[in-house]
Amino acid sequence: MKTRVLIPLSLAAILSGCAIGPDYVKPAFEAPKSFKNSSAQDSNKSEIDSRWWQAFGDEGLSKAVDTALAANYDIKIASSQVEAVLGQFDQAKSYLYPHINANGSYDRKGVRGSTSNNLNNGITSTYAASLNMVSYEIDLFGKVRRATEAARAMLLASEYNRRTVQLSVASGVAASYIRLSSLQTQIAIAKENVVASAEIEKNTKVKYELGSASETDLLQSVAALENAKAALSSLEASKIAEEAVFNVLLGRNPQTIEVSKLSSIKVPQVPAGVPSEVLLRRPDVHAAEQNLIAANAKIGVARGAYFPSISLTGMVGNQSSQLNKLFASPTRIWQFTPAVNIPIFSAGYIAGQVREAEASKEQALASYQKAIVAAFNDADSAIGQNFHAKEQAASNQKRADAMKKVFAQAKLKYEVGLISYSDMLLAQQNWLAAEQQAAISKQNAAISAVNLYKALGGGWSEKDLPDLPSFLPAGR
Repeated sequence: MKTRVLIPLSLAAILSGCAIGPDYVKPAFEAPKSFKNSSAQDSNKSEIDSRWWQAFGDEGLSKAVDTALAANYDIKIASSQVEAVLGQFDQAKSYLYPHINANGSYDRKGVRGSTSNNLNNGITSTYAASLNMVSYEIDLFGKVRRATEAARAMLLASEYNRRTVQLSVASGVAASYIRLSSLQTQIAIAKENVVASAEIEKNTKVKYELGSASETDLLQSVAALENAKAALSSLEASKIAEEAVFNVLLGRNPQTIEVSKLSSIKVPQVPAGVPSEVLLRRPDVHAAEQNLIAANAKIGVARGAYFPSISLTGMVGNQSSQLNKLFASPTRIWQFTPAVNIPIFSAGYIAGQVREAEASKEQALASYQKAIVAAFNDADSAIGQNFHAKEQAASNQKRADAMKKVFAQAKLKYEVGLISYSDMLLAQQNWLAAEQQAAISKQNAAISAVNLYKALGGGWSEKDLPDLPSFLPAGR
């Protein structure tokens, strides 16, 4: 009996090394030797810290990102999806092995008034215990192995997607924190403008009463003060909206947020490296490749339907009329049932499945190639944007410093009557615009650095992957 069972199982083990369908071959692609905008960025250093947000030198920003990575609901959803796909992988690989169940039964039967020689009057009991092998398909052509290969690739893709969500959340929190800091600075400037406008309106009113200023000058000063108040109110409303975005990213209810001054946030020099390194860092590119691997394996699963399948069911057990003799001196029973299924005619059904699988692979291949091209362009664009944003921020800050001095001088000249109200108002408007633009430019420069870290993959690498399950039973 044992020999009869072992022969087909041994044969299955030998043949299962062959898997129907194409083996995965990594598509060739041409990576540019350097970024188009690499001259605008230091390319000598390429290593990016996986905790890149610390490069901004702000403890509040770093703490916010760490909090979001632990509490953000999008990350929790993505992590749960990984667990779900891990369960699907466990299910797929389980079909590589027989499923064995243990059964036990007790049957009590009574007969009265029987005249048959084959049926005795009285009460009889039957105890039975058995081990059953549920229908097990011998993977002669590797169809089950291809299905397991596809499931493992989908598991990896799910993990890479989780990493993509983590990177997106980290960059989103950093950018939101910087915007809040910028709005805080702009609000401080707007408040300073309200104070200055109120002072000018007061002086203009005195001059009007003394006859040295026209009614037009007075009305203009009143309008300027109200305009300053409206601008302040608009900025405070924008800050409230941004706080809501920030709180959602951190997975918490509405609350007031304290951020550092914009001037204390550094704009780091981001090491770009070479284009080929981007493909090693970006989890979205890895996810696209794993989807391609899964689609390739599914072609083998579809083609496997053309080939015969052999399934085995079996049972071995004991039976006795007395419980204490169930294992001591029982009646032994066994059953072994191999079955063969040979496809003869499917009216094009199998061919349609194969065609669908091959088309899905072509879609996955195009998506993978698109992800590579997008990665190169995202990174190159982010490098150029970061360089020019920092240039613009430096120029606008110098302009703001100069216009602040011009406005201070204009106020003094207006108070002593050396210039008209219109000249002084123009100086005030130029100062306010310069200060606001300097704050926005610093914000844009810092956020462009965040976007560059994101485009370069955020310091993620293959070594950061958790241990993945094997193909063995309970392979977690």
